[in-house]
Amino acid sequence: MSSSQLSIVVGGADCTLQVEPLHAAHLPRLQAGESSALLPRLQTLLLQGLIARAESLFPVLPWIRQPRALVALESDQLRALVELRPHNRQGTCWRLALEDISTPSQHSRAQVLSTLLKESLLGAHPRSRSWVIRCPSQDRDQIEVLRELGFQPLRRTRLWSRASTPSPMPTELGDGCIWSPLNRRSAPLLWPLEQASASSHQRQIVDRRCNDLLDQCGAGSGVLLGKGDNGPIALAGLLRIDRGPDGARCELVRDLAWDERLNRALPAVLDRLQREQPDLKLLCNEEDRPLNALLERAGWNSIGEELLLGRSLWRRQIQPRQRPNSLQLESVLGRLQPQRPPLPTPSLGRR
Repeated sequence: MSSSQLSIVVGGADCTLQVEPLHAAHLPRLQAGESSALLPRLQTLLLQGLIARAESLFPVLPWIRQPRALVALESDQLRALVELRPHNRQGTCWRLALEDISTPSQHSRAQVLSTLLKESLLGAHPRSRSWVIRCPSQDRDQIEVLRELGFQPLRRTRLWSRASTPSPMPTELGDGCIWSPLNRRSAPLLWPLEQASASSHQRQIVDRRCNDLLDQCGAGSGVLLGKGDNGPIALAGLLRIDRGPDGARCELVRDLAWDERLNRALPAVLDRLQREQPDLKLLCNEEDRPLNALLERAGWNSIGEELLLGRSLWRRQIQPRQRPNSLQLESVLGRLQPQRPPLPTPSLGRR
């Protein structure tokens, strides 16, 4: 990724907005109030960026895992950050995450975000064919910039949190349900649920496979299993999303058909997870009314809405419709021609 500069005349002075890959020289430019929260994260991204540069030397690697990071600088001050993380192991789809660092002084926030996103798309990995990003539904600046760059809304999700201490709940999940960590055995059971939670257009953009679920394992992720006719089946699952500024996040998915066992087992599972991670946040499909109602009854509070937007360079290979071969008139009429001379018509004489 090469650095890019955008010059805009503001108040008669030439003020430069610059976008660069994150490197060590940017860390001392953090202001006092920003360094305490951002410095550890930037140091981690800096180390991952070094590994990503080593990965770029071997483009034939079967998977890409390390994220990239770009920063926007105005008047030698960090204004915004975008993190690019592979959304699948093939590296064809990348997940973007925008974060404001400080308020711009000479440019609008929309100009900073637009410049940063354009450079991240231009300098993307050679395998990248699509991108996805989550943003708050009330962030008009970011949504307008994303729509101008060709991103389309894929899904609306609701964000849930519970600040209070979990109420006493039965430790048993009931009905033979068990909570299993996300691993190679449980991932194939969760895969149909993850696919059912997305539209066909979204599945085409993210281009994920079953093994891609393993990259979302960790604290909070898992599968709620129940007894089926032919063995255990997945009733619901939690997929860990990268930790946000407000704490750990997990996306809650379930099958299309509502299973009554969720009414007891799911709140108990969420209580256990919240005791382990008090700052846990849940993402749920906005259109899933039964699941949202269950979270509300279990004491979770809706704290906002987010949009999942996607942009793709995939082109459907449309082949021109082939017309049936025109048949020659002689061949058509030939089928009507008799294959032997016609017999004479018998004449009936007078009797």
